[in-house]
This record gives sequence, C-alpha cells and structure tokens, in this order.
Amino acid sequence: MKVSRRSSRALAGYAIILGSIYLIIGAAEFIAGLWHLLQPEAAIAILNLPVDLFGGFSALVIGAAYLGGILLWRGEIESLGFLLVATFLSIVFGLLYFLIVCADGFSTLIATWEGEEWTWEWLTSGTAGPGILRPEIWLALISLPLGYFVIKTTKREKVQ
Repeated sequence: MKVSRRSSRALAGYAIILGSIYLIIGAAEFIAGLWHLLQPEAAIAILNLPVDLFGGFSALVIGAAYLGGILLWRGEIESLGFLLVATFLSIVFGLLYFLIVCADGFSTLIATWEGEEWTWEWLTSGTAGPGILRPEIWLALISLPLGYFVIKTTKREKVQ
C-alpha cells in the first residue's frame, strides 16, 4: 500500500488533533464521574461536560486509539488500523448518544400526546447529560472525513 508522505502527515495531524480533544474531554468526564462516586453531593461538571464515568473512559480509549496514528507521521502505514478502529468507535458512541437524545425526544412527544405541555428541554438536557450538545456526537461527525479517507486508502490495495 502506498500513501504519499504529505497525505500520511495530514492524516497523522488530523488524528493527533482528534485524539487530543478526545483525551481532554474523556479525562474531564472520567474525573468528574469518579469524583461523583466518591462524593456525590460535591460533584461538579468540568467545562460543562457531563458527569459520566463510563462515557469518559470510552472517550479516553478513543483518544488513545487516535493517538496510535502518530506513527503515520513517520510513514508507518500499519498505524492506519488505529485510525480505522478509532473512527469506528467514535461513530458508534456518537450514534449511541444521538439515539439516546432521540429517545428523550420521543418520550417528550408521548408525554405531549397524554396532555403535558411540549418542551424543548430534551434537546439540551436529558438522559445523556447535555443532550444534543454532548461532545461525543459532534466529534463523531468531525471524525467522518478521516474514516472515509482511511477506508479509501486501504481499499486501493487488494489483499491476495
């Protein structure tokens, strides 16, 4: 498989940026979630991120997988697998959180049919914390171009 030096460096740079963002968000969510376990009454959201222990851990794992693509900077094509797995995990968790937001909206719709007043609160606060503002949803969308390019690059070479 042949990837130009310029393309591999662009991929590595994109992966470093995404991995760093995921690590920062994951660490903040994980620390806030851990703090909530130890002292539930004193837990605060860091940077207005949700207090989510397992969501933070999953973001840390995704960030670490993206940072596995650093080796691509030196031209080691084998690290494309890290980017592919990280993009897949990013999309899966982003879609999961988006489906939770959709379920909250459907719950509000059913409550409206039963006579309660319609509210848009489910978009910004719900079961998944900040709702549609959850960073994992938007980071999944940002990671789509990277995943597309990695898949396009790996499909060029046929395995025999």
